[in-house]
Amino acid sequence: MKKIAVKQIPTNIKNESLVKKRRQQIFKAAMKLFPQKGYHSTTLREISKETGITLGNLYDYISTKEDILYIIQERATQAVIEVISTNQDETCDPLEKLRRLINSELDMVDKYQDMILIIYQESHAWSKELLQTSLKNERRHVEQYEKVIAEGIKKGVFKGTNARMLANMVIMLINTWVLRRWDLGARINIKEMRRCILEAVFNGIVNNDLQPISI
Repeated sequence: MKKIAVKQIPTNIKNESLVKKRRQQIFKAAMKLFPQKGYHSTTLREISKETGITLGNLYDYISTKEDILYIIQERATQAVIEVISTNQDETCDPLEKLRRLINSELDMVDKYQDMILIIYQESHAWSKELLQTSLKNERRHVEQYEKVIAEGIKKGVFKGTNARMLANMVIMLINTWVLRRWDLGARINIKEMRRCILEAVFNGIVNNDLQPISI
C-alpha cells in the first residue's frame, strides 16, 4: 500500500525541512485546539498563537484553515499505511494475518484517538477534492482486510461470506473504540476491547469444523 499524497499544499518557502517542521507544529496545535473548541470555532489566529508562528508567517505554510484538514487526513493515511505495511508477512496463515491487522490497527486508533475523531466529525466540512481522496484511501484500506478475508474463505479457514462487507464490519468494530469512547472509556480498557473484538470476529467467521481458536 503506497503512500498517497492528499494534496500539494502551496508554499512560498523553498526549505522543505522547514515546511515539514512548521506544518508539524500546525498539526500539533490543531490536535490540541480542534478537540477543545471544534474545527469551525478555532481560528487561524488561535492556531498562530498556539504554534508561536506569527499569523503572517502562518500563511507561508498554509493558505486556508481547510489546509489543516488536509494535513490531518494525510497523517491519518500514513498511520494506516504503517499498520498495513507491518502486516505483510505472506508466510502467515489468513487467521494470523487478520489477527495481526486487528491488533495493530486497534493500537493505532488508540494512539491517534483525537485525530480519528476529528476526521469523522469534520468530514461534512471537507471539500469535494478532500472527500474523494479520503474515500479512495479508505477503499484501499478496506481492500487490505478484504484480501486477507477472501484468502481465508478460499482456504476454508473462514466461513463463506461477502469479504468486502465483513472487511468494513471489522474496521467499524475497531473504530468503535474511538467513536463510542464517550460511553466505553469509563467502562472498559483497551485490553478488554481487544479481547471483545477478537472474540466477535473469530468466533463469528472461523469455520466451525476447525479446532476452537484461542484468543
